[in-house]
Amino acid sequence: MPKNPNPYKNCPSFESQHFMLRLVQIEDADDLIICYSDPEAQVLFNIDNFPADCRYKTVEEMLGCIDFWLTEYAGEAYIRFCIVDKSSGKAVGTIEMFGMVGAYKVDPGILRIDIASNYEHTPYLDELLNICSENFYDLFGVNNIVTKAIPQANNRINALTAAGFHPCDFNGRAHYYLRTK
Repeated sequence: MPKNPNPYKNCPSFESQHFMLRLVQIEDADDLIICYSDPEAQVLFNIDNFPADCRYKTVEEMLGCIDFWLTEYAGEAYIRFCIVDKSSGKAVGTIEMFGMVGAYKVDPGILRIDIASNYEHTPYLDELLNICSENFYDLFGVNNIVTKAIPQANNRINALTAAGFHPCDFNGRAHYYLRTK
C-alpha cells in the first residue's frame, strides 16, 4: 500500500529547479497546444493503449483532451500532471502516471512524458525523471515504473539510462524501459 494519501482525493504538486508539476487544468490549453501540435514532440508520445493519438491542431481539440484527462482523474484512472516551466509560468507538457492506487491496479506503474521539443533535452528530462523517481513509487504504490522511448529519442534514452531505467520487454511491446524502486 502507498505511504501517501490517495492522490486522487488531493493531487500533490512537485517542484524542481526548472519545473513545477501539478494537476492539469482547463486553463493550460493555450500553452499545451504548443506541445501537442509540435510534430517533433508528437513522434515521441507514448500512445500505446490510449484512446486518442494526442496530436492536436486547435485549442478546442486541446480543451477536449484536457476535459477527458480530468474525467479520467475523477474516475481514478490516472493522473495527468502539467509540466510548468517556472521561469515563464507556461505549461510545456504533461506527465501521466498510474499504478496500484486508483481504478487500475498495475505494477509496474505506467509513466508517460509528453513535452515540447525544445525541452526534450537530457538535463530537463533528468530533472523530470528525478521528480518521478523520488515521488511516484510511494504515491502510486508501485515497486517498478515503466515508460516508452523510441530508438530515435536519444536524449530521452540517455536520461532514462542515467536515472536507472533499463530496456525491457513490456507485455510484448518494444522500446520500453523499466526502473525498480
